[in-house]
Amino acid sequence: MRRAIRLLLRQEGWSRGDISIVLTDDEQIRALNRTYRGKDEPTDVLSFSLRETSAGEARLDTSVLADELPLGEIYISVPTALRQAQAGGRSLEEEVALLAVHGVMHLLGYEDETEEGYQQMHRRGWEVVQATRPGRDTG
Repeated sequence: MRRAIRLLLRQEGWSRGDISIVLTDDEQIRALNRTYRGKDEPTDVLSFSLRETSAGEARLDTSVLADELPLGEIYISVPTALRQAQAGGRSLEEEVALLAVHGVMHLLGYEDETEEGYQQMHRRGWEVVQATRPGRDTG
């Protein structure tokens, strides 16, 4: 998972950045999904940007940060990831890596609300995960 995220960030021009990943269950992710998206159902992954601000809010002065720019938090439901991995013939590790990459892509501004956006994110995410499989050189 870590290799895939680093590769994606490098490809997107980010040399540094801090991302928190929380592995959780369906109950917690359902509560987050209900609170922040108005959807009372579990989901596989949620991303929360720490770079976005609402109108009138002060922007974070990144010049005061030593090494890491906080990009955001990603929540992944392990039970949902397991069900999806089994349905797709993938390992849980591979599914979690794919979901983590998907979450990072949201933090970087990608969208999946349209079919075109979803296909682009899925294709790109899968390419990144495949490129970082053990035994592959990621540069």
